[in-house]
Order: sequence, then structure tokens, then C-alpha cells
Amino acid sequence: MTTALVITLVGMGLVFGAILLFWLFMSVLVSYAGRRRESPGTAETELKESTAGDEEGVRQRAALAAVAVALALADEAGPKPFPLPPTALVSTWQAVMRSKQLGERGQVR
Repeated sequence: MTTALVITLVGMGLVFGAILLFWLFMSVLVSYAGRRRESPGTAETELKESTAGDEEGVRQRAALAAVAVALALADEAGPKPFPLPPTALVSTWQAVMRSKQLGERGQVR
């Protein structure tokens, strides 16, 4: 009984040790990924500068969005294909094999 208890405790210790090791690894990864961010404000200022004098690009994007919406609505309004009938519950192969088995058994009373 003592040996079983020792084996159980060692196994549980290994499992919880592995869980703690994974937890430590994930926390190190999260803290490392958090430090690698760009300096604040850099991306925002680049975005403002690129969109300030780019009114033609904004118009093109708006036209592209309008075309995409029109295509999506036209696709919805079109005729729907006839739905396929539901599939059989038993495939042809299964039906043949079952009938073969019933034929081998003979008549059941």
C-alpha cells in the first residue's frame, strides 16, 4: 500500500510540476511579447499622414465597398438552386451486406 501511495504522489508531482513549468513558460512569453511593442504614437501619426492627402484613395475604397455590397445583394436576390434530396440513411454497400447476412442466417421465426 505504501508503494502505491508513493507512486501516486510521484505521478501527481510530475503532472503538477509540468503544469507549473508550462505556466512559467507562457508568462515569460507574454511578458517578452509585451515589451516588443512599437513606440506609442508612431503608427497613428503615419496613418494620419497617409490619409490626409489621399482623398482619391478614399473615393476608390468607397466605390470598391459599394461594388462589393451590390454584388453580395445581387447574389442573395438571384434564383435559388433546387435543394438536393436528403441522403439515404443506409448506403448501397450497407444494404447489400445486410441482405447478404440475412440470407446466410435463414428464416427467423
